[in-house]
Amino acid sequence: MVLGTLMNVLGQSQQQDPFTNESAREYVKDFTERSFLWRSGQEWLRSDLERLFQHAEEPFDSVKQRIAGFDFASVDVTIKDFLIRDSMEIKWLNDSTFIIDSLGWNTDLFLFADTLSDLNLVSDSLPAQPGLPDTFPVTKIDTAALEALGVPMYLYSGNRIIPGLDDPARRRSASIAAGSHSIVFTDTLSLWVADTDSPFRIVGGEHQLDSLQIAVETLLFHTEKRDSTRLIINDMFGGRTPFWLTTGKDDFYRFWVKNDRSDSITLWIGNPGRNEISLLLEDAIDVNRLATEYPEHIPVRLREPARSLEKMEPLKPDPVSWDYELASALAFNQTYLSNWSKGGENSLSSMFDISGTATYTNRDAKTQWINEARLKYGTLITEEHGLRKNTDQFELNSQMNKNARGKFDLSAVFYMKNQIARGYSYPNDSVVVSKFLNPATLTVGLGVDYKPFKHTSINLAPLSYKNTFVLDTAQIDQTKHGIPEEKRAKQEMGTQVLIKNRISPMEDMTIFNSVRLFSNYLNKPQNIDVDWEMVLDQKISWFFTVRLNLHLIYDDDVRFPVYDSNDQPVLLPDGTEKKSPKAQFKEFVGLSLLVKF
Repeated sequence: MVLGTLMNVLGQSQQQDPFTNESAREYVKDFTERSFLWRSGQEWLRSDLERLFQHAEEPFDSVKQRIAGFDFASVDVTIKDFLIRDSMEIKWLNDSTFIIDSLGWNTDLFLFADTLSDLNLVSDSLPAQPGLPDTFPVTKIDTAALEALGVPMYLYSGNRIIPGLDDPARRRSASIAAGSHSIVFTDTLSLWVADTDSPFRIVGGEHQLDSLQIAVETLLFHTEKRDSTRLIINDMFGGRTPFWLTTGKDDFYRFWVKNDRSDSITLWIGNPGRNEISLLLEDAIDVNRLATEYPEHIPVRLREPARSLEKMEPLKPDPVSWDYELASALAFNQTYLSNWSKGGENSLSSMFDISGTATYTNRDAKTQWINEARLKYGTLITEEHGLRKNTDQFELNSQMNKNARGKFDLSAVFYMKNQIARGYSYPNDSVVVSKFLNPATLTVGLGVDYKPFKHTSINLAPLSYKNTFVLDTAQIDQTKHGIPEEKRAKQEMGTQVLIKNRISPMEDMTIFNSVRLFSNYLNKPQNIDVDWEMVLDQKISWFFTVRLNLHLIYDDDVRFPVYDSNDQPVLLPDGTEKKSPKAQFKEFVGLSLLVKF
């Protein structure tokens, strides 16, 4: 352990000039903390070095004077050889074979003779060798286990260890200790030793004290440069004003000096150099006192005071980085029939639409991060078919803008469209056509964002990636969502255009439009995917609103069966059904309870 620590310390590279204050401090601290490097009886230099970086125990000037007067170069160092011995326990397997297990003995590897009556033998019949014990218990050896653990076996014959453990390159020799219970390793180590009159015992190299000299000079210069004294200025009324004396500043500090009549004058105090103070009296000092005078002797002087406006900077309000908005709408639509001759069915439909927006704005960096989430879910209840889902839409939209110039921003967008619950193509409610993440669409794009008006934005992303995927193709028919039959995902590269607009043409009426267009560069770029949604809210009271929701989708890759005039599917020559893209349209009108935060 001692040998390893000593080799680690002496093997460290010697720091050369220049030192920083921190590196010089760590160098001196590390040097003083290792007690075995110092000669006993010469502790003053070690103590002064500790005081140098701790500023403790006595005034620094005394420490500085002693350290500055010590010549590190006068210490004579020579190289000497030292013998360091270490031993390790060995286990004899027979009269000439032993092992060394540095990991600790494992008794499961051996079967000793005293546990077996038929193996209770000693080695008196074996040829004796010098330095070995007279008797040996016979041991049954599990050599396979020794090989698995990497424990080598050694042969001792003719005062030699085979294979040899000597290492001439490291100046190491090995021998069997008296009693034959351990093996002794002897290392020859060359160390630099200081003369007996110096405070040092062992140093790391011929020039290590030169490095220590440079580190000490660096710390002395730094301490001289940064040392300061706190001066307290007291007035006659007990007031105390602190003033710091440092190595020198160009600034003057203003103090008010009063006499016993509380007359005040201005005194400027400066610190031009170390342990120096400059005093400067305010110019044009005029001290006036009140006196009792008869009115006829009091001169009357009228003087117009000089007035001017000072330039002031307007206060900047604290910026509000995050802005949040939450809106929820719950809409109902009911039909009730009783003895209605023209026929019909009782029904109740509802739709829950909640959307949230979190916007981060950094005006200094001219950046804006807009995050939107929306969940729209609707149900329909009839007497014949019970509860069904008729609306299911979950969207996430994130957009990062960096203002480039005027109303144009560099923009990065992320968009995900999904649904929550399972969907069926009614009246067939036995085959699932959609569920969570089946299908789902992810779109990312880079481009520009243009805001011609306050509530209108046009985002053009000519570098866009669109991925439509179905995870569960065993249950969901991916071809109904424009994905080829042999794949689980459809990946497209193209251009995306997103137009958002909100207007109020009448009082208490708001119309919101969102149009998303996508053109695939690699497959029929002229066939543009369209996703347009319009929401019209007409407020009729504080809480209730009439809502009209229109949603139109056209995707050339999503195809529907073609039927003839008899409502029969049209077949192709190969017998398969003919399919073609069609516009998907959804409309909802109802009375809504609208709440915004």
